[in-house]
Amino acid sequence: MRALERLRRPRGGTVRVRQAVAGGGSGFTLLEALLALAAALTVAAIIPALLSVRPLGADVSVDGFTHLEWRLFLQQLQIELHETERWSTDGATLYLQKWNGDKVSFSLVKSNIIRQVDGTGNETALRHVRAVSYSTGIRGLFVQVTATDGMVYEAFVARAF
Repeated sequence: MRALERLRRPRGGTVRVRQAVAGGGSGFTLLEALLALAAALTVAAIIPALLSVRPLGADVSVDGFTHLEWRLFLQQLQIELHETERWSTDGATLYLQKWNGDKVSFSLVKSNIIRQVDGTGNETALRHVRAVSYSTGIRGLFVQVTATDGMVYEAFVARAF
């Protein structure tokens, strides 16, 4: 086995340690280590940008009505409807009477549909809305939303029982 360290005593009496790496090289210098670290950090910073590449024509609107928010609103509305004893509407506001006695309403305030429980709270359910209309049916609820960009979205939210 080769010795990795060799002691040499200079004339001043202090002991210096000199590393003898196989082949006599001195290993990585501090500059090389910093360059390797910079390269690794650059690659790590680029990977998330490459993963978020979207195909052409995808809905990338950040500050507007998005299809994803619309789907989420419908899913939340369906969950609310399953927990509801009865529901009614005056056209622009939806009223839900829950089994536990809570009264939940969905109404349009400015450009947001907000959810209120017993008349309190302002939970934003859907943003960037110009108009909304609700129509009740026996098995569910018909929702029509006009976004601020003029697009009209319609859906029927069914209740399982």
